[in-house]
Amino acid sequence: MKSTLKTIALAGALAGGIAGLASANTLQTVHIAGAPAYRQDSIAVINTVVTGFSNAGEIASTSTSFANASAVQWFIPNYTSGVDLLISASFTGSTAGTESVAAGAQNSGALEQKFIPDVTDAAGAAAVGNANNSSSVTISELHVPDFSLSDTFVATTPFNGTVNLRQGSTGTQHNTYTFSSLSSTQLAIEPYVWVGTPGLAARGVTNITTAQAQLLYENGKLPLSFFTGKNSDETSFVYPLSRDPGSGSRLIAVAETGVGVTTLIKTYKPTVTGATADSSGNYVKGTISGSVPLYPAGVISSTQIYDPNAGDTGYPKFGTADQTGLLAAITSTPTVNASSPSTAEYFIGYFNPTDASEAVAAGSEQLTYNGTTYSQANLAEGLYSFWSYENLQALPTLSGNQLSFANALISAWPNATLSSGVQLSAVNVSRSVDGGPITLN
Repeated sequence: MKSTLKTIALAGALAGGIAGLASANTLQTVHIAGAPAYRQDSIAVINTVVTGFSNAGEIASTSTSFANASAVQWFIPNYTSGVDLLISASFTGSTAGTESVAAGAQNSGALEQKFIPDVTDAAGAAAVGNANNSSSVTISELHVPDFSLSDTFVATTPFNGTVNLRQGSTGTQHNTYTFSSLSSTQLAIEPYVWVGTPGLAARGVTNITTAQAQLLYENGKLPLSFFTGKNSDETSFVYPLSRDPGSGSRLIAVAETGVGVTTLIKTYKPTVTGATADSSGNYVKGTISGSVPLYPAGVISSTQIYDPNAGDTGYPKFGTADQTGLLAAITSTPTVNASSPSTAEYFIGYFNPTDASEAVAAGSEQLTYNGTTYSQANLAEGLYSFWSYENLQALPTLSGNQLSFANALISAWPNATLSSGVQLSAVNVSRSVDGGPITLN
């Protein structure tokens, strides 16, 4: 059962703003952490709310592809009487966002997220303007988010109650945090799909089952024959790719497949060369060569937790403007050994439908799951099970204009046109646990 944030009356908030950005108003900021898998729709809905105000709009973005950005800032002059509002969203990972919001300010050394540096006044926002949209915009300023747009239930994450976290570059530092309960409002549904590297379908792999995904992520690489049933495929291998533990999509994938959210997984980091930028600014279509190492152990940047287990880490981002993103790996073609052409390496990972379409456009193969193709109709009737809820999560103490803006998003979501997600009203099924049984509404 979902709980809902207390409602603040927005009388006057949607009225016209002042002419021009510069004003003598007080500047307040709303910091929002978000799920990268749902960033396209989150950006769109935030933008819809913002542009309902006079002279309001986007002022900074980390990408020339606005809908695909990893961080965005908007400015609303005269949001309320005497107050201008800066909205800063950073899509560092929904699990990481839940961690930061639940830790809040009650812990010394709060678990913060990185954002685009805040402007300090309305004149500063006017000076930034819309020209600051490029991959050169930094995400460097630390803040505790006011709320998070998360694609997992809070209970799915490890951030409940009092928890000891292993931190520091060597993992020898142990800090204890007390995580508060969060109010959570369901906004929509986020589907996920499985994607394989170019050429996988030509070898006969067009589907992945729950059992195959479970073994793949628990055991690491598997012979291609495990997917095709052909003896001739025993010398080729399939490797799993994954986001890191700060990602909600990672938790959904291991919950859905029965791996379990606390189970160590084995995921890999192939070396990609020769990839180039696509229309969204992400690097794709390179070449993979050499041995395929486990993703190295280290600090998960979004959660600040040290993971000592190689393979249990994973990619911090789906797409990047260099060779290091998950999209670069899943769209790159492995080099086949000329002296042993039957030997090849293939990769499988999970994406939201929008990112999956980007990967397919670069030559990757979208797979069916348990024999079912993803479609909104199949999800709506319970045939397709790889999905989660998108939630707005906040401390019950959220107040003022931060709460007001959160409620404005909640009100706007049901009427939004979604590119990746599915509206709650369009679905005839539900689930109470991530990866759990699906029941009729």
